[in-house]
Amino acid sequence: MQEVKNYGSFLQAFSLKSNIEALGHQCKFVNIIPGEQLGDYKISKLHKVYLLLERLCGWDFIKRLKYIYLFQSRFVKEFLPELGVGNGTTTEHFDTVVIGSDEVFNCAQKTWFGFSRQLFGEGLNANKVITYAASFGATTVSKLQELGIKNVVSRLLNNLNMISVRDANSKDVVETLTGKVPDKHVDPVLIYDYTRLMPNSVDLKNYMIVYTYPGRITDKDEINAIRSYAKDKGLQLVSIGHYFSWCDKTIVPHPFDVLAYFKYATCIVTDTFHGSVFSIKFNKQFCTIVRGMNSNKLTHLLEQFGLSGRIANDVRDLPVIMETPIDYVPVNRKIAEERQRSINYLKGNL
Repeated sequence: MQEVKNYGSFLQAFSLKSNIEALGHQCKFVNIIPGEQLGDYKISKLHKVYLLLERLCGWDFIKRLKYIYLFQSRFVKEFLPELGVGNGTTTEHFDTVVIGSDEVFNCAQKTWFGFSRQLFGEGLNANKVITYAASFGATTVSKLQELGIKNVVSRLLNNLNMISVRDANSKDVVETLTGKVPDKHVDPVLIYDYTRLMPNSVDLKNYMIVYTYPGRITDKDEINAIRSYAKDKGLQLVSIGHYFSWCDKTIVPHPFDVLAYFKYATCIVTDTFHGSVFSIKFNKQFCTIVRGMNSNKLTHLLEQFGLSGRIANDVRDLPVIMETPIDYVPVNRKIAEERQRSINYLKGNL
């Protein structure tokens, strides 16, 4: 998912590429070829315009526009080229193509690439095609059936040489459609050491990170609970990547700097998968609000590391969750084990 403009996508793509290269291989990104727009998940040609207008709507539209432009332009001009993502497609032949990581199989959602069969291995010019920590996201077997692509997806999955997923739902879908039990691995961000690439400090102190996407944290009770906790603790509310009027500060840093901001934060509140991953990686106090669109992989992530208690089912639970310390000894032990399993999987299948 290297073409998606968000920090999690960049960092997981960078990790997977770097780990493959560390095993002695040359690595190149293959850009996504868009597929069919299916059912209720079709997007119009003006979809991006509607999204932009929706995000600009408000008394502070000038600030909103400023940060949207800054975020988009930095990804297009700086971050994606640095990652090695080019323009157009490639007809180059590869020994092995690795599909992943993240929601490459999630075709029951509104995306510009729709149901891209390429993301299921079709049309790739390679001797072997495998996946790493792939996810169906909110897509289930029943949704595939409703979209009329269950048999197609089953055939494509069966043609893959090896399948690795990242969550229980994805494992169940693969097992149902292929009769095979896939491997399960953690997000690439958890298996790479970014230390040498990160700054040793940040220009903020006593701050609480808000890590979310536009249109997600909009409920007044959620916003008031977050602001109230930050005020009680004397913390500055800092949003990374996206502007929200209820936060004290918005920053659009380099992806490696994002990790540093997480590392030195007092605490984090998020409703995203990678916001939780970054928090776990740096052993931070954090609270996660689980949404319907990411509940499968996010709930599994927290359960996997024994951190289900970080889920705020009610915003009134936020202070209690934040004040409950996390024993990161078993969590870090689990991360180390999963890191070795992941490297062994890549080593054995490339």
